This record gives sequence, C-alpha cells and structure tokens, in this order.
Amino acid sequence: MARARKSSSSRKSGKRKRDGRNASKQKLKLTIESVPELPAVDDSAVPLADRYYDLAETMNARGAIEMAVPFYRQALALLLEERKQLRQLLPEAEQTRSAQNAQIPEAELNGLLADDSSLKGIDLDLESRIAELAEELNVSSAQQVLAGVAELLSLNGSRELPASGHSLRGKAHLLLGEQEDAWRAFAAARAADPKSPQHALNLAASLLTQKKHQEALDLLRPLHQLGLAALPRELREPLLRNLATAEMQVGQSLAALQLRRQWLQLNPDAVTQKRWLQWARVGLEQERGHPCRLEGLALLQDLHRLKPEERSVKEALADALESEGEYRQAALLYRDLLRP
Repeated sequence: MARARKSSSSRKSGKRKRDGRNASKQKLKLTIESVPELPAVDDSAVPLADRYYDLAETMNARGAIEMAVPFYRQALALLLEERKQLRQLLPEAEQTRSAQNAQIPEAELNGLLADDSSLKGIDLDLESRIAELAEELNVSSAQQVLAGVAELLSLNGSRELPASGHSLRGKAHLLLGEQEDAWRAFAAARAADPKSPQHALNLAASLLTQKKHQEALDLLRPLHQLGLAALPRELREPLLRNLATAEMQVGQSLAALQLRRQWLQLNPDAVTQKRWLQWARVGLEQERGHPCRLEGLALLQDLHRLKPEERSVKEALADALESEGEYRQAALLYRDLLRP
C-alpha cells in the first residue's frame, strides 16, 4: 500500500516537473520588450569571440535578431583584434610595405589631364611634331619640351601655336609647378579650339591647382550635363574626378557623392578601396534620413555589389545597416565575416 502511494506521489511530482518545463519554454519566446536569460557558458574553455558568436546565434535562432546583431558585431571586433595581434608578428619589412600600400595621396589631380588625341590645326607637320614632343613629356623633360615647342614655332615660321601646342605647354608648366603659366597656356588652347571638351577639362584642372573651384565648376558642370556618352571615353573619368573634387570644395557634398558613385560604376578600381570607403563615410556622418547619408549608404552597397568578397567593405556596410535599423541584413553580413 505504501508503494502504491509512493508511485502515485511520483507521478504527481513528474507532472509538476513537466508543467514547470513547459512554462519555462513559454518564457523563452523572445520579444523586444523581454530580454532572455542568457545560457551559462564556461568562460575558461571557450574563446571570448566564440562566446559572443554563440550568444548571437542563440538569439537569432529564437527570433530576436535585433538583440543578436550587437553580439555579432562584438564577436567580429574581437576576431579582428586577434588578427591585428597576429599581423604584429610579421617581419618588419612586410609591415612597412603594408603601411606604404595603405597611404593615400591628398591631391586629386593626378591623371586628370587628357592626352591630345586628334590632329587639328593649320600646319599638319607642326601638329605631328608637337605630338612627338608630347610623347616625351615627363617631370624631368618638361623644361626641354618647352624649349622644343619654342624651337618648332620659330623654325616653322607660324605666328601662332595650334591648340595642341598650347596644351602641351600647359602640361609642361604644370609639371614644373608653374601654375600661373599653365593656366595661361590652357586658356590659350581653349581659345584656339573652344568646342573641344579636352581643352575645357585641362583648363579646369589648372584652375583647381590654384583653388579656383567655382571657375572650374563653370567649365565642368556644362560638360557633365552633356552626358558621359557624349564625351570620349578617355575624358569621362577625369571629368568625374575633377567635378567631384570641385563640388566637395564648394560644400556640395551630395553632388560630390553622386559623382563619385557614378565614377565607381564606371571604374571600381579607379582609386583605392580605402578611398571609396572614406568618401562613403562622409555621407554616413549625417543624421538618418539625410540625402547625403542615403547616398553614402548607396555607395557602400554598390561597392559591396562590385567587390562582394572584400571584408572591409562588408564590415563597413554591416555597421551602416545596423545604424539604419536594418538588423537582418546587418546580421547576415556579420555572420559571413565570422565564417572561417
């Protein structure tokens, strides 16, 4: 009889335990308002980054994606710190080389001057000789090229240089750091051939070296309004580079970001990846909903689409999406970054 009572008592006790477990399961259903109790973890046995990752995965599996994202981000930060410490073990020469590769030049004017691609003018022989001199132009030969142009003019007997000659003189002066002389030469080239977009672009570039941004804009904006398709291919990138620089200098950040995003579509390798990310962050510094912020986010998304395997781009985009409240997309990127 005692055994029967004990058996009945055990059954009641088991039922109470099952009811308790069912109640506990109900409590684990997550909402934004109720934060779950986190599972116990053996701190001594599991690396810190892994612990954060496991916690994030637990929350994600239970549907609390908004609370999971900060744990993903923290796991990634710890993982990157570990890699940074490992890189410090590299030979000194390798570290120096990496630092040099990361440097970004401040000037935005390199490669902005277009090459003369057509032979226009009165004297074709003079044009061809100017083209030959242009092929020899570099920093060390700039002074000799100027002397060569003057000699050609005197031998030819012409009273005025063609546009290509003025343009070559302008480039040589610019290489020598003679900005005022360069501007005068480019202005003369444009006056000799006012319909050439090339000479307008070169003149604008010389104006930018003198920080005459509004005057440069007056030349560049009409060229851009024509549409890139109306310009020779070799002039499209210099136009976008020059115009974006000028717009940023006069405070038109949105226009500059839009131009750089257009430039990215044209050539994703035009500048370093670090420079694209820096430009995107200029827009993301604004408050949520600001047009510049939206353009900066769009630039990041385009960069990720064009370079989907670049980790620094993924990390920047994940952080930006988290700030925008796009937690699911941010979590997917963080999880991808945490994969081996």
